Amino acid sequence: MTLPRTAAIGILVVVVVFLLVTGAYILSQEPPLSDETPPTSPDRQEVSTVAQTVPSTTVATRTPLPTPTKNPVDFSLDPGTPVHCGLTCRETTATITNTGDEVAHSVCVILEVFNENGERIFINSAPTIERCLGDIEGGSSRSETILINADCGFLASKCIGHTLILKTRATSLEKTQSFPDSLMVV
Repeated sequence: MTLPRTAAIGILVVVVVFLLVTGAYILSQEPPLSDETPPTSPDRQEVSTVAQTVPSTTVATRTPLPTPTKNPVDFSLDPGTPVHCGLTCRETTATITNTGDEVAHSVCVILEVFNENGERIFINSAPTIERCLGDIEGGSSRSETILINADCGFLASKCIGHTLILKTRATSLEKTQSFPDSLMVV
């Protein structure tokens, strides 16, 4: 016996509608409240989505404050205004300043005198005058009065009519620095 064609189509439509309604019903069901996993049928695949919650942690990072850059030891010199105290004698109050931020240790100031011909002129009976001032803090100054008695040789021939050149330098453990020459006409 064969079913008429319209009957077969009708049965097929009923089966398809039944499957659609059943599938929609199964999908709309909430999962059971128990810890048991519901059995799955071999023709049904179960898809589950697991949402993981990661605890939020805030890590406090401190940005280090920039450390101010300290300027190294550096010197400036104010030679003062020389005052005549004789034909080959001059007196002045000189000031040396540590213009850096660091401490200058064991600071000494050395003064030498030459004439324009390059001949060394002894001062205060020595080839140089050296004054050691100790440590000078950054930004600090030291002043000292200096008497310069030039030994100009027989009849002051190395000095009279010549230009004297005073060379000054500062030394410390951190730095040695020469200053511009000062000129003195006798």
